Amino acid sequence: MINMKNPEQASAIYALVVSALFAFLSFYGTDAETYLFPRIIAVVLAILSVILFISNSASGDDTDESSSEPSYFSAIWPGLLVGLVFMLIMEDLGFYTSSFLAFISILVLYDNRPIANIKALASKAAISLAFLFVLYLLFWNGLHVRTPTGLLF
Repeated sequence: MINMKNPEQASAIYALVVSALFAFLSFYGTDAETYLFPRIIAVVLAILSVILFISNSASGDDTDESSSEPSYFSAIWPGLLVGLVFMLIMEDLGFYTSSFLAFISILVLYDNRPIANIKALASKAAISLAFLFVLYLLFWNGLHVRTPTGLLF
C-alpha cells in the first residue's frame, strides 16, 4: 500500500508522475531527430523513477517518519530556490553565467564551512569554473547545442 505520509514513498510517486509526464511530452508531437537527446534523458528518468518506486514499495516500511524527524523538505528548499532563480535569470544573464552562479550558490548553501573563509570560497569558485568548463564541453563541443545567450555570454 502506498503511504503518502512516508517521505520516501511520496517522493517516489512525485518522481514517477513528473518523469512520466516528461517522457510523454518528449514523444508527443516532436521531431524524433531534433529532440533525440531530451527524449533519451526523459526515458532514462522515467526508468529510474520506476525503479525508485518499486524499491520503495517493496521495502514494506510504511512508518510515518515525519513525526520523528524534521521535514525533509527543509533540507532541499534552498536548492529548489536556487533552481527557480536560475530559471528566471538564465534568459537575461545567459546559460553559462547563470549555471556558474547557481552552482556556486549551491556549494555555498550546502557547505559547512563559513563563507568568510577565503580559501574555501576560492575552492568553491574553482570547482564552479571546472563545472562550467564541463558544461561548455558537453553542450557546445559535444552535443553542438546552442545554449541561451544573455547579457554576459
